[in-house]
Amino acid sequence: MRFLLLAFALSATTQAAYKGSINFSAQEINNHKSSIETLVETSQRCLQRYKAEHENFYKNNCIRTRRGTKCLSKFYGERRYSKKRFSRRSDGKFLTYLPKELKDEGFNPALANQMEATSCVGLALQCLKEGFQATGQTTQWNKIMRFVRANNVGGTGLQHALQAIGWGVYYWNPAEPAYIQEATRRWDQEEKNWQSKGWHNYRYNNVLRRGTYWYNNVDNATDLVGFVKSVPTILYSYPFWVGTANTGYHVFPGTFEKVVEAHSTRHITSKDNLEFSDFNPLGTGGGPRWTKTEKYRSGLIALPPL
Repeated sequence: MRFLLLAFALSATTQAAYKGSINFSAQEINNHKSSIETLVETSQRCLQRYKAEHENFYKNNCIRTRRGTKCLSKFYGERRYSKKRFSRRSDGKFLTYLPKELKDEGFNPALANQMEATSCVGLALQCLKEGFQATGQTTQWNKIMRFVRANNVGGTGLQHALQAIGWGVYYWNPAEPAYIQEATRRWDQEEKNWQSKGWHNYRYNNVLRRGTYWYNNVDNATDLVGFVKSVPTILYSYPFWVGTANTGYHVFPGTFEKVVEAHSTRHITSKDNLEFSDFNPLGTGGGPRWTKTEKYRSGLIALPPL
């Protein structure tokens, strides 16, 4: 697919904004493109496997309480539990770790051995890794990971690295183009007291005037803009893609029209620790979303060179 370029290629200014640089040879880029169908299909199967494991574990590990049935998620948020798992004390204060948390909730503490830590970016990286390895691109993947780690394992850094090997970086925003300035200003007002802010109006105007979002050059600023409350049709052509919102605060892999979100701070009994939803942030039940009422409303999506 041809990417709609915004009049400039990767610039030294954008490259320098991240720590270090990442480059691939013409042969590496060509090899990547020639194997991209297998890569994205492998990554898609990874997402589906996570979904099946999550649903089966949640269904099969439930207990009865006075308030009803309570079930356990296989995937627990690494920001909430992982760092506490093997440490009882930190800064002189007692910390809960996973087996004790399970016991306190009424579950067998031994279930901790069957559970896995997860995060939004961790899920995206794991499924991408499987795709790269399945196509014999371990060297390229290691190069991507070195760059991502050097930049705080951020989602926008990951998208920058994927762009270097041939992926297209698209700006996404569901607001109607004729009212986008008004919508983005309203969202910014609504998010004034949120922990994570989208800075939607500022980011949109940078995309419009400079062709950049944060440190990323944007290849396409039209195809994922203005879809309002419906899934953008372009996504139906992509078995796997990588999205970010709020300047990379949230990372979400996707498969066709579905957003796949792993949450790093939710409780171990939350069924939504791993959730699939339509890429439709303004629509009922759509994602990406932070909570049931707080949704992410603009950002970047990296699409593979299919």
